Amino acid sequence: MRGVIVLVSTALLLLQSAGAAVSDGEPRNRSSISPDVDIVDRFLQYVEDVERNKDNCSAGTSLNLGEGVVLDYGRKRFQPQAMVAVNRANFLTRLWKDNIPNIVDSEGFFFEAVRSMVEADGALFGAGNCYAEWEFRDHRLFCPYAYRTEDGRINVKDLSVEYDYTGKESEWFYEVRKNAMERSRGNVTIGLFTQRYNTTAHAEPIEDSSLLVSYEDGHWSLPYFDCGGGNIWMMTFTVPVFGYRDDSYYFKATSGIDIDLRQVDVNQCADMSGEERNVFANSHKCKRDTTKCVPISGLGFKVGSYRCKCKKGFFFPDTTSSTPHYNGTDVEQHYKRKRSGVINDYDKSFSCLRCSPGCDECIDDRPCILEWDWTLRTGVLGAQVLIVGLIIPVLLTFTFKYADVKVLKAASPVLLRLVLLGALLLYCPVLVAYSPPTVITCTLKSWFREVGFAVAYGALLLKTWRISVVFRVKSAAPVRITDQDLMKYLLGIVLIFSAHVAVRTIVDPPRVVTNRARGELKTVQCPSNWWDHSAAIGELLLLVWGIRLCWVVRKAPSEFNESKFITWAIYNETLLSVFLNIAMIFLQDPADPDVQYVLLFAHSQLTATMMLGLLFGSKVYMIYKCKRSKDLTQTGTTTTTQPKSTPASSASGKFLLTKKPGQQLQTPIEDWILADSQIPLNTGPSPAAADNRPVTIEVEVEQIEKLLQDVKERCRSGLDKDDILRKVEAMLDAGGSAQEPSHMNNGVQSTA
Repeated sequence: MRGVIVLVSTALLLLQSAGAAVSDGEPRNRSSISPDVDIVDRFLQYVEDVERNKDNCSAGTSLNLGEGVVLDYGRKRFQPQAMVAVNRANFLTRLWKDNIPNIVDSEGFFFEAVRSMVEADGALFGAGNCYAEWEFRDHRLFCPYAYRTEDGRINVKDLSVEYDYTGKESEWFYEVRKNAMERSRGNVTIGLFTQRYNTTAHAEPIEDSSLLVSYEDGHWSLPYFDCGGGNIWMMTFTVPVFGYRDDSYYFKATSGIDIDLRQVDVNQCADMSGEERNVFANSHKCKRDTTKCVPISGLGFKVGSYRCKCKKGFFFPDTTSSTPHYNGTDVEQHYKRKRSGVINDYDKSFSCLRCSPGCDECIDDRPCILEWDWTLRTGVLGAQVLIVGLIIPVLLTFTFKYADVKVLKAASPVLLRLVLLGALLLYCPVLVAYSPPTVITCTLKSWFREVGFAVAYGALLLKTWRISVVFRVKSAAPVRITDQDLMKYLLGIVLIFSAHVAVRTIVDPPRVVTNRARGELKTVQCPSNWWDHSAAIGELLLLVWGIRLCWVVRKAPSEFNESKFITWAIYNETLLSVFLNIAMIFLQDPADPDVQYVLLFAHSQLTATMMLGLLFGSKVYMIYKCKRSKDLTQTGTTTTTQPKSTPASSASGKFLLTKKPGQQLQTPIEDWILADSQIPLNTGPSPAAADNRPVTIEVEVEQIEKLLQDVKERCRSGLDKDDILRKVEAMLDAGGSAQEPSHMNNGVQSTA
């Protein structure tokens, strides 16, 4: 017995240290909780040792577990059972106040009363009604007590025969008796009692009063081993029962219930916010880096009453298991072996595996993020880089090398270079969209797209606008819109688009979101919002204005058909932009980044590359064709002393050559006349060359008129050329009325 007492004292000291060491609800790492784990292990082992040696214990309740074990933990669960004792105490207090002899003198009545309490609630291990000394008949002590046996039956006996429960060791009785007199001045209920007078009437009601106790008046004992009673670890809730003598209440007995600690779960997991303190908290052995402790109710007062479940972001190694967790009993067993130096699997097992990147939760190692087709994306990127690296430098060099050639000079080399700059910016979104999106790349995509669109298509539309203005002039005064004027207007367009993107970047910068792709896999992308939609609307409005300009200049004379190619480029961009914006809306959910990337590449090629092809293709072809011409391999000029040129060579030469003062060029009219009539013309020195006048449109018209007059006279001299004569007369009639309009037409051609 002395050894048991020493063991109990040691356990109490350990528990006090454990209670001081446990943090209030904060999980701790393995190294910081090792000492507390040892204390709890020893404590729970002590509980098992006492129960294992219960046949040799001394009768009584001296073996208790001290403060902090169930004091703040587990009692709310058994409050309904405690109320059974409260109600029975109030019943007994009224019974002893009325003091009906045939009832209060019957021991059998009180034995059956405690039996009924246990029978009424399956959660009760026992119930008792223990009286103070000489408070029941002529017995020094009397304590009817009912409890459940191991085979499930209910046994009723007088506990006072087993041991004296009035000492301090029996806390459940001592503490209640000590505080009973304070409760005797508590709640007194007053009512009426109407007795039966005879078979047909009642007597006059009389006043009836009784002292009531409540749950707060009761006392939960420390967990103790009831040696000689139930022979188990239990805790007891008792409330006072009062007697009535000399018009006052006094302590007479206790009414109590016993809870088997085997029904009290040991919660070794971390304290939850708002819960009462638990000295067993954080004593679990789960691997805290990958698993979490989940308590299991109903396993009773023993270690290992928990599961080690995988934390969020980890999965159970055995993916085929129907119970994807580790049992706390197994974890405790292997941990105990590790501490004892026995072969164990604690360090090698009981951990979870990390989910694949991007998985919030998973059940295996399957990917949660859509794997991008890097082969496809790399191929698309390589094609984009190759195209940009070839087209932009070649065309830029072309605009400088042939800047003085008429076909380029008429198209304004400066504006052509701005178109190339805008196209380069339009190619850049494909380059930045190659890698997974970030806030920076999403922002750059918006800037490249909007600024590039404004520069490229702004330059094209302003070229078309200049043609439309000149073409619609009705006065004889020429309209001069220089390249510098157009660049000022272009700067305004670029600033408007840049301001929109700048405000968006500051107020609501692009962000990266996670969407669901095919197969419910996640993928990150730059989402479209109303900022993107408003930018698309702005682009569309600019293109609609361009379509209107193209319609206005559709019949304007153009020496190189540049306005026609610009019109095709604008129509192409309008249709493809509308299609792409609609397609991107439907490709947001479910998202497919590879398809979106291919569409982005296709859009850049079908718009920017197509625009450059239409704008520069004809110019490159004309210059290439003329350079291959045999006539252009001479001196680069055509004089009146040369042999007669063919119509083809004359037509080609006009794209490359610019007339200089004193230089005579064979005109297309001469070519037509020669090709149709084969009549040799008098190709002497021109009037302009003779008097050193500069070659102007008026001079050219005068020369053409003289040539036509010469043809007319030669036809009348007897040659059978009636058809040619009719054509020449018609041209002369038309030439006279075309002197003034020629100023306007020349302006249209020179400003294309």
